Amino acid sequence: MRARGESCGEVDRSRGPHVRGRRRGTAPSCPRVTIFAGAVGAVVAVLAMTACSGSATPPPLGTLADSGFRPAANGFPFANYGATLENGAAPTNLTVADVRAMFGDKEVCADAASGRCDLIPEAQAWLDDTNKGMAGGHCYGFSVLAQLLWEGKVNHAALGAPSTTALSVNNNEALQRAIAYYWSFQLLGSVGSKAVRGTPNQVLATLRKVLKPHPTDTYTVAIFKPDFSAGHAVTPYAVENEGSGKFKVLIYDNNWPGATRAISFDTKANSWTYAASTNPDDPESTYSGNAKTKSMTLLPTSPGLGDQPCPFCGKVPDGPTLGGGLGVKGTDEITLTGSDTDHADLVIADHSGHRLGDVNGALVDHISGARVEPLISGDWSDNIEPDFVVPAHATYTVTIDGSRLRSPDTETLRLIGPGYDVAVDNIPVRPGDRDTLVVAPGATTVSYTSSRAESPTIELGVSDTRADYTFTVAGVSDRPGSTINLRLPAEGGTLTFDNMGSAGRSTVDLKVVRETPRGVQVFSHDGVGLAGGDKAELEFGHWANPTEGMALVTTHAGQRSAQTLADQQGA
Repeated sequence: MRARGESCGEVDRSRGPHVRGRRRGTAPSCPRVTIFAGAVGAVVAVLAMTACSGSATPPPLGTLADSGFRPAANGFPFANYGATLENGAAPTNLTVADVRAMFGDKEVCADAASGRCDLIPEAQAWLDDTNKGMAGGHCYGFSVLAQLLWEGKVNHAALGAPSTTALSVNNNEALQRAIAYYWSFQLLGSVGSKAVRGTPNQVLATLRKVLKPHPTDTYTVAIFKPDFSAGHAVTPYAVENEGSGKFKVLIYDNNWPGATRAISFDTKANSWTYAASTNPDDPESTYSGNAKTKSMTLLPTSPGLGDQPCPFCGKVPDGPTLGGGLGVKGTDEITLTGSDTDHADLVIADHSGHRLGDVNGALVDHISGARVEPLISGDWSDNIEPDFVVPAHATYTVTIDGSRLRSPDTETLRLIGPGYDVAVDNIPVRPGDRDTLVVAPGATTVSYTSSRAESPTIELGVSDTRADYTFTVAGVSDRPGSTINLRLPAEGGTLTFDNMGSAGRSTVDLKVVRETPRGVQVFSHDGVGLAGGDKAELEFGHWANPTEGMALVTTHAGQRSAQTLADQQGA
């Protein structure tokens, strides 16, 4: 849902909405948790793992590194949560104000000059997807915020109590929003570019170096199962040597408030293990990794503070152009939202047939410049579909593959790029189904092919320097094997849609949202009749007033007919 009418009051974005002190610089855009990394980060490369690699002089027993953080004194008194709080209420996650604070009004507001901030379509899509991603858990936000409070970089009083241990999350919107804000750091390229990835021994060596009093930066440990499912985030604070190549990293696990927990490392086997559960009353599940899986990552805090580069922002040059920022470099983020435990797989192919995604149960990355970003939720039982990032402004075929699906699921597929976004909402996917979405550069053409009869809702958002548009087309009848096409040329003001291969008649609902610096106009018209194989052209280019009609030209059996659709908004 679109969040409207956010007032353009002053927002302190120097280091984020909650952080005090001098702003640290940001880093270039890059992945947050890249599975298919070709090399270990520079900080790992320069570390000599003498203490953990069979050195002739073993490290002393006992504590080798200690930051001073303690779960009982510095952790939250309540447990990690997902879609509901402990009192049963739904949490408040990111808001329009938080997106503004992270990326800036100039980037994400369509109408800041009017004294409001209605988000551009791509920013609204990012906000919606990010909030959906928190349903599995807020563990990453817990870790980042707890450390910022411990360092005194966030004011406890602004969140409702004099100390972390006195905070209550129930009925505390400020705290809920802060946890959500810092959860989203895992999505930022600036954080991912400074992440420490490598073997367990390399990660352990880094922790021995950075866990010290008054650190220059704090880190969150992201752990995954070997297949990179069930991502969880914990707070490391000390390293202990148990002898014979065995070490423990003491952590604050926000699923276990106040408790001291530990990840076990075996440097001779170059491996690690951790027994986890969603709460102390649930059965435990063992996380583990080794030099081959590289399923542990350290993510720093400071790069996420302050103004962030906007990965989805970008407008086309002045003139009567639509269809996305074709002159803007960037990436497309492709996501599938559905069940956290049993969902379809995404397989993405470029124009040369190179693939990215889950193929026969194995993650592959054969697209140059692409990456896989597993989501960190905090529930060991989750198996959330990763986010996929590919270079922008290319044609991609995205397949929703239900081969491994055990039961029917309702899913939403979305692609967000610089200046455009595409979504197919509420797709009913059954075991064995294979649906495809083909998106041309800049989303100038979008084609969706279903393996069953359905009437999907397709949303297309685009931005240029004159206006931002969101189009919603619902109710086009889709038969097995037929294809729904939407075309939005890079020049002109006409949206064309058709359903090739279907003989059925459709009743189509249309909605157009136009955002300019002067405000927002909304046009909607339901019940447009469309025979199978017909082509419809919605001429929106000269429409600027909700009281005006909008022309629709339909082509049936080669004959064109025109009608004027009245606005039914608010009717």
